[in-house]
Amino acid sequence: MTPPLAQPDAGTALSPALLARDSRFVDFVTACSAAAGAPDAQSRVADLTCDLVQHWRMPDPRYLRCQPDAAYGSYLLYLSPSANLCIVLDVFMDQQAAIAHNHLCWCVFACLEGLERETLFDAPDDLSAPPAAALSRLRHPGEVTIAEAAPGALHQVECASGDRAVSLHIYGADIGTLERRMWSAADAAYVPFRSGYSNGPAGLPVYLSPADAGTV
Repeated sequence: MTPPLAQPDAGTALSPALLARDSRFVDFVTACSAAAGAPDAQSRVADLTCDLVQHWRMPDPRYLRCQPDAAYGSYLLYLSPSANLCIVLDVFMDQQAAIAHNHLCWCVFACLEGLERETLFDAPDDLSAPPAAALSRLRHPGEVTIAEAAPGALHQVECASGDRAVSLHIYGADIGTLERRMWSAADAAYVPFRSGYSNGPAGLPVYLSPADAGTV
């Protein structure tokens, strides 16, 4: 997921969120932007996400497709100019799953559609031992979860049932460019990775630009 993001024509194209008249998402971005710099940013964003997911679903079907030749789709919906707020939509088709990974920043995520399984792993923060599965739990639409930033806080998300599972993820950093660690069973080691985004391969712009969100 490393190709550059597709961008609207300079000075002419509106963000897809505005074209879809998605005022709920625009208002959510505005509220999260105000909360992102606070010491309790994660809890405040979690509360805002709880409110959003009771009513909001992605209205643009282009962002609900899986990226070809990838483990799952991961679409950048919004990135703040200071990269302290990043909102991503993940799309898992039947039997698709992320590899066990850490975040290195605060994270809030919510299931929007389908059924997701989250598996949590125990690992030392210096990553000196393999991860051990600690807890597996199902996530239903409307459920909001907080993920930790510690290097040893790994989790895995997968489609647990049905044809597709969709979830909204909010981070305190530009998660697509942040170098993180994932567990490689083949290498029996933690390997560095940058997740990137599916926008480039799909030819889609960021769903809402900072200019159209009024956050520049």
